[in-house]
Amino acid sequence: MTDNVRSFALASSCAAFVGVPCLGALFGRGEQTARYDTVITPPDYAFAVWGPIFAGCIASTVAQCLPAGRGDPMSRRTGWPLVGAYAVNTAWSLAAQSGRFEFTPGLLPVATAFAALAYGRAQSVPPSARPGRAQRVRSLSGPAALTPASTGLLLGWTALASTVNLAAGAVAAGVGKNDSRLVAASTAAVLLASAAVAGGVARTQRGALPLALASMWGLATTALTRSRPKVVRWAAAAGSATIATAAAASRS
Repeated sequence: MTDNVRSFALASSCAAFVGVPCLGALFGRGEQTARYDTVITPPDYAFAVWGPIFAGCIASTVAQCLPAGRGDPMSRRTGWPLVGAYAVNTAWSLAAQSGRFEFTPGLLPVATAFAALAYGRAQSVPPSARPGRAQRVRSLSGPAALTPASTGLLLGWTALASTVNLAAGAVAAGVGKNDSRLVAASTAAVLLASAAVAGGVARTQRGALPLALASMWGLATTALTRSRPKVVRWAAAAGSATIATAAAASRS
C-alpha cells in the first residue's frame, strides 16, 4: 500500500512538473523570466536542456511506478524526495507564469534541496543481485539505472538556476542588473555553486556525469555570451572547467 501511494504521488507530481511549463508556454505567456534578466542568466538556447531533463524524469518515474519497480530499493529511497522536487518545481513554474515572481527565489532552492536529497540517497542503494547461469551477477534494476542519471541532470541544472533566480529576485526588487554590487555577488555565487557541483561530482558515482554535464552546459553557454560582463564570463568558464576536472578525476 505504501509503495502504491508513493508511486501515485510520484506519477502525479512528475506529470505536473512536465505539463505545467509546457502547457503554459503553449497556451499562455509562459514563465515571463526575460523581464528579470541578469548578468548570469544563460542564453535562451541553453534552456533546451529541459528536454533531456523532462525525458529522463519521465523515464525514471515510469520505471519506479511500474509494478516491478514500486518495491525497488531505489524507488523507496528516492521516491518521496523526488515528489518534493517535482512539486516545488511545479509551484515555481506556476508562480513565474502568474506574475508572482517574488516567490520564485525561495521556491527553487527548496526544489534543488529535494533533488539533492534524492541524488544523495541514490548513491547508497546497492545493485540488486540476480542469478546468472554460473553465478549470481549484480546488475541494476530499471529505477537504479535511470533515477541517478535523471536526478543528476535535474540537480545539475537547478543548482545553477537557483543562483540565477536569486539574482533575478534582486532585479525584480528594483536593483539594476548591471549594479556593481549585484554583479560581484552574482559572480561569487556562480563560483560557489560551481564548486558545490564539482564537489558533488567528485564524491559520487551514480549520475555524476549527468550532474556535471547539466551544470557545465549552463556555465559554458554563459561564458560564450558576449553581452555578459567579462568577469562573469571568466567565472562561468572557470566553473565549467572545475566541474569538468572533477568529472574526469572521478572517472579515472
